[in-house]
Amino acid sequence: MKLRGYQEKIKSDVYSAWQEGFKNVLLVLPTGMGKTFTFCSITNDLAILNSIEAVKDIYNYPTAMIVHRKELVQQICLSLSQIGIQHNIIATKNVVRGIIAAERKVHNKTFYNNNANVTVISVDTLNSRILKYETWAKTIKFWITDEAAHLLKQNKWGRAVSYFPNAVGLGVTATPERLDRKGLGSHVDGVFDTLVEGPNTAWGIDNNFLSKYKIAIPDSDYKQFLKSASEGADYTKQAMAEASKKSQIIGDVVKNYQKFAAGKQAIVFATDIDTGQKMETQFKEADISTKFLSSKNTDQERLQNLIDYREKKIKVLINVDLFDEGLDVPGIEAVIMARPTMSLGKFLQMIGRGLRIMEGKSHMILIDHVGNVIQHGLPCQKRFWTLDRIVKRKSKINLIRICKNVECCAPFDRTLSECPYCGFKDMPRKGIGGSPREALEEVDGDLYLLDPMILRKLEKDIVLEDPGDIRERVTHAAGTGAGIRAQRNQQARIITQEDLSERIAKWAGRLRHQGFTDRMIHKYFYAHFDITITEALSLKRADMIKLMEGIE
Repeated sequence: MKLRGYQEKIKSDVYSAWQEGFKNVLLVLPTGMGKTFTFCSITNDLAILNSIEAVKDIYNYPTAMIVHRKELVQQICLSLSQIGIQHNIIATKNVVRGIIAAERKVHNKTFYNNNANVTVISVDTLNSRILKYETWAKTIKFWITDEAAHLLKQNKWGRAVSYFPNAVGLGVTATPERLDRKGLGSHVDGVFDTLVEGPNTAWGIDNNFLSKYKIAIPDSDYKQFLKSASEGADYTKQAMAEASKKSQIIGDVVKNYQKFAAGKQAIVFATDIDTGQKMETQFKEADISTKFLSSKNTDQERLQNLIDYREKKIKVLINVDLFDEGLDVPGIEAVIMARPTMSLGKFLQMIGRGLRIMEGKSHMILIDHVGNVIQHGLPCQKRFWTLDRIVKRKSKINLIRICKNVECCAPFDRTLSECPYCGFKDMPRKGIGGSPREALEEVDGDLYLLDPMILRKLEKDIVLEDPGDIRERVTHAAGTGAGIRAQRNQQARIITQEDLSERIAKWAGRLRHQGFTDRMIHKYFYAHFDITITEALSLKRADMIKLMEGIE
């Protein structure tokens, strides 16, 4: 199996992390850029370093691949069989039989072998049968888990990997952020010692590894019926179902599919089974071939309908919590969000279903009926991932304007008064004295525009203290050695600040060349990095370095 250049680099970075002594590594790569094949390739050619003796052949190297849903067990087994790797399976008998049948259908033979050293594992099955597998688990030298944002020390995924005390680990995810804000690092709530990031979504789109996209956010009455989610939690199924029943969303989904994505292969994320079934009925009444799938369908039914969808016998596939994570549903040209979420991870996973490229597909169409884009931002927005716990973010003011042209409904930057897609002019509301000005609460929080007093305070923070003054002060308090170290650190921080300022200036220059005003540039900076330029130049050195990577 030949990997792409960025996938080979990711593998190299993972190996380097193990060499540096990190036991468990978290790998981040956007949905659609080949996470499954990348970690299957690692499984195939891995030579573990450090205290574990290197091996050349993975078949002599006991490996556990852990997933949390039976659909993903099948997907990974098929990926392994595609590159010729025999594998054992720890899952229910029905799942094992289904995988054997699927492999025979695809390859005319099965790669299932209960003596193989690569084992694909359902986390629930392993936890329920651990007494049976306890001795075997101690022989495992390497474990991998997909959708690793689930993995915390104290939950079922954490218990599962704890059964492998003699192994190093690799977690893989597109979105290493949890709604409950718990950290995935071993120093807090998780098990991972370091994070390795591949290219982001914007890079994938720019380099033709992910699909371009267009977004429509039609006017909807759904949100007015939706009860607020509790702190650190997503909307309840009951709240979403009640809002769906009271709103016009079922009819809107069909109407706007016909308006924005007619004839496209679409996937719909619905809130509940009753709503999904009603959507299926209305699509069929509009003479659109549609199938609704949920947890009530059998494995065979799901597999057959995915095959029918791939072969375009089904035009619209509606689901409830089946395809928002992990599973590769081929051929999607349009993603329809009829399910709101407070989770950034779930939002990006839903969008990611449609970002996979395919022949003849110029772009993906996202139709957002529930305001998820307004809540979480654009799919290719730069996001900074961390293994730390997520500090509660300050409330951000909405930076997206929705085109009022009902034939367009595209989101665009609030600094613009004219839709860049259709040219519709949407003038801001009148301010004091009748002058066109957005209300204060609708401007982005850019302190250059809003609060001169705070601006002056922050500008003082930008002038970093002289290294010599710091050395003198620290020497007086903690001794000569500490003073010298403090001086060197401050010198390095000043150099980094100069580098950051230069990078920001070059970035701003490119935008000015494209016609952006300084006001728009400040707003874009704030929108992408959740910080003003003034605040950025007063960060700690490590944070400035990370910000420069984001700007690049």
